[in-house]
Amino acid sequence: SPKNPYFARLVANRLWKHYLGRGLVEPEDDLRSTNPATNEPLLDYLARQVVASKYDLKQVTRLILESNTFQLSGKPNQFNYDDNQYYSHYLVRRLPAEVLLDAISQVTDSPEQFVGMAPGTRAIELWDNRLPSYFLDTFGRSLRESPCECGKSGEPTMAQALHLMNAPEIEAKVTAASGRARQLAKSSLSRQEITNQLCLSVLGRAATEREQMVARELFEQQSRQAATADLMWTLINCYDFLFIH
Repeated sequence: SPKNPYFARLVANRLWKHYLGRGLVEPEDDLRSTNPATNEPLLDYLARQVVASKYDLKQVTRLILESNTFQLSGKPNQFNYDDNQYYSHYLVRRLPAEVLLDAISQVTDSPEQFVGMAPGTRAIELWDNRLPSYFLDTFGRSLRESPCECGKSGEPTMAQALHLMNAPEIEAKVTAASGRARQLAKSSLSRQEITNQLCLSVLGRAATEREQMVARELFEQQSRQAATADLMWTLINCYDFLFIH
């Protein structure tokens, strides 16, 4: 009902948190007069847009994504490095568990196979959070005990770092016979071209001089196939791959 301002504010706040990493009101469902938003005019404006759009979340989402605030760099400067509530820079966040698993499967070209699900099913498409997946459990998949995102944790842990570096599950994807790394190793591409292809696939950009140097050392120390797989595994552990920034 347009006469219920709280629902529209709640929707607006949840959308803002989903895309910006922090709600205008925190905790996101704690909307009360004694817990004001960090930017009340902005929350009021977004709530009005929710009502004006007849609760079309796509319209409000487009409004947020086209804003300068959303498009700010995640790299802070000397003046705003400790700001985590006024959106002076993008708040860097790790990819959600399901998105991260799908991303690893995509860049390695080695799809995840879930028990009882059709081949090619993505983690983000799973309707049953009880399906066994050590990766999703380790990286904090949603327990779906609440309609908000508070049912999952985005905080990095030591177990997550170790899993990305050492897990047989990740190794199997990186070294898969039909995977991207194996196919690149078998190709006629030069080392520099393989490195660039891997960086484009994993990081979405060309390799830097530093990355080319690391690749050269890897290729000098081991076989072409092992070096290609190790380089891909290294890139998967990069900040640029793991975090939304």
